[in-house]
Amino acid sequence: MTTARPGDPERSGSVFLVERYVPPSAAESLAAAIPRAALLGTLHGQSGSALRVQYLLSAYLPAEDTCFCLFRAATADTVRALNREAELPLDRITAAVLLYPTSPSSDLPERRQT
Repeated sequence: MTTARPGDPERSGSVFLVERYVPPSAAESLAAAIPRAALLGTLHGQSGSALRVQYLLSAYLPAEDTCFCLFRAATADTVRALNREAELPLDRITAAVLLYPTSPSSDLPERRQT
């Protein structure tokens, strides 16, 4: 069983998944650009900018030449603008729902002792 974790005041906003095609020749520059995007989001948040984006995480799939990144922001446009500023091209952006496991023991059938 999974559940969407309710937002708290420190983590307000929607979550967006960014998908980008990353050929092997660009994988090294991706590794440098991801921290830049995270830093830009932090700097904008500290400056009170309207462009408030929190970088959450990335997963790079080298066998598929694809990278997925998660951001928290008010709109997809703010995520798009931050990626543009970080010089990170993106192929697709879509709203996402984060799912977290509930208590694992409550979902498992009881084991019988033999």
